Amino acid sequence: MPRNRLIFSSLLVCGAFFWLVLVLPYAAGYGTYRRTLFDWMWSYWQDPTWQHGMMALPFAGFLVTRQWRTLSQIPTSSSTAGFFITLFSLTLYWAGYRGSLFYLGFISIQLLVGAVILWLCGWQRFKTVSFAWFIFGFAWPYVILEDTLAFQLRCLMVNSTSWLLNHCGIATVRDGTRLLSAAVNGRALGQWFDLNVDAPCSGLRSLFALMMVSSLYGYFRQRGFWRRTLLFLLSVPLAILANMLRIVLLIVSAIVFGQRFAVGTSDAYTSNFHLLTGIFVFLVAFGGLLLAEKVLNRCCGKETPLPLMEESKC
Repeated sequence: MPRNRLIFSSLLVCGAFFWLVLVLPYAAGYGTYRRTLFDWMWSYWQDPTWQHGMMALPFAGFLVTRQWRTLSQIPTSSSTAGFFITLFSLTLYWAGYRGSLFYLGFISIQLLVGAVILWLCGWQRFKTVSFAWFIFGFAWPYVILEDTLAFQLRCLMVNSTSWLLNHCGIATVRDGTRLLSAAVNGRALGQWFDLNVDAPCSGLRSLFALMMVSSLYGYFRQRGFWRRTLLFLLSVPLAILANMLRIVLLIVSAIVFGQRFAVGTSDAYTSNFHLLTGIFVFLVAFGGLLLAEKVLNRCCGKETPLPLMEESKC
């Protein structure tokens, strides 16, 4: 594709992206008026569960800028497959608009960005920026998972934590998504602790943030695709395990220091200790990621990390 035509096409695509995401009122959700996709993104970025999405765009931009010299050395070519995927993405965007489903808008824009790069620049350039495109996917708030995956994580946390506490000699009763101290030795039910594992305690918040961090960490610390993928996949069990340890820590603290200190008195008052343990979850999970990389390097040989500000040789 000639250079002038590529520049014109790129400007046209940027204008279309600006209109589709920032200008066009897309979906109302359960509201009474339509909002743009960016409005939806911005509102959910205020939620701690999806705050990491605000950093996905700068990270993706940095990754593209970092490989700019490599991209300039790759011959430009067009892809017919990219053209048809672009049409499919626009159709999906239209379906979401008609149905007022911003989820489809998120998916279609993510797919559209990759399809346009493939269409205008070819497979080699898309392959070079594919990781940046993958990181861009973390910008979208997948709130639909809060009613599905988050609930499953809550059940997993409650079941695994109650099993662990009972096997450690702390008699625990499970009531739905609540964990209560058992009525034994003259104590009333819930006298020692009464912890309700709410949606924020499901681990969904730390899960997606750690997945993004682990993918970036693996990208710069490892060279092989399978090693990067392994570190990324390990972020899921590490986040779950760290969140389970957080719940155990809250319960033990409630036994030792009291319910008010460990958790708080109600939804209106959450103790500072409870808030600090949220940071604890991420630090423990990230520490597990560092340990996993150390074991990987010892078993399979250490690889030279990618320089942060230099071109990737991959």
